[in-house]
Amino acid sequence: EGNLFTVESDGGSFEGRSVILATGLKHRKLGAEGEERFLGRGVSFCAVCDGAFYSGKTVAVIGGGNSALQEALLLSDLAEKVYLVQNLDYLTGEDKLQEQLKAKENVEIILGNVVDSLIGDTELSGINIKNAGGEIRELTIDGMFVAIGLVPQNEAFSDLMDLDSYGYADSDESCTTKTEGVFVAGDCRKKSVRQLTTACADGSVAALAACKYLDSLK
Repeated sequence: EGNLFTVESDGGSFEGRSVILATGLKHRKLGAEGEERFLGRGVSFCAVCDGAFYSGKTVAVIGGGNSALQEALLLSDLAEKVYLVQNLDYLTGEDKLQEQLKAKENVEIILGNVVDSLIGDTELSGINIKNAGGEIRELTIDGMFVAIGLVPQNEAFSDLMDLDSYGYADSDESCTTKTEGVFVAGDCRKKSVRQLTTACADGSVAALAACKYLDSLK
């Protein structure tokens, strides 16, 4: 209202003359039976972060785009065996990445299959995959890396800022939005590189922009 914003959260109600939205994003999940149960117990979303845990073991990468192909390539240098499971009948990643992956002797590409369920007791030990005909195949694996996309957490604020077709805040490097006093920072913003360093940089830019805005109100 006017120059005052009220933010309602689980931690209470807060008022301020400026707001920085840094809502981040979430990894898109498969929705397969057992997926939630094995998060952090064999199910990962980052080969750079967790790949070393599976050195000399068998893993599966789920997806067929650039991210999935890059994850599989990285893991192929660490794991003994890598399955790449794609729901479509073709890969959607860049041709160069596909060629590199197909040249790896320890990589098996499985097309036209989805993950039906995850298997294991306290740790993931395998997955059941299903093709279009309903046939089930069990893969014995030690870890699964899900790479089917990211979901920005911006829906609640779509009236305050423009979003692109993927749901990211349509803001440039200035971190401003269409609403005066509202700024956006981090992975929820449209950008080419999403890393900790770029998120921190956004935080600095947004904070300075907010300070400049507050000074203009005096």
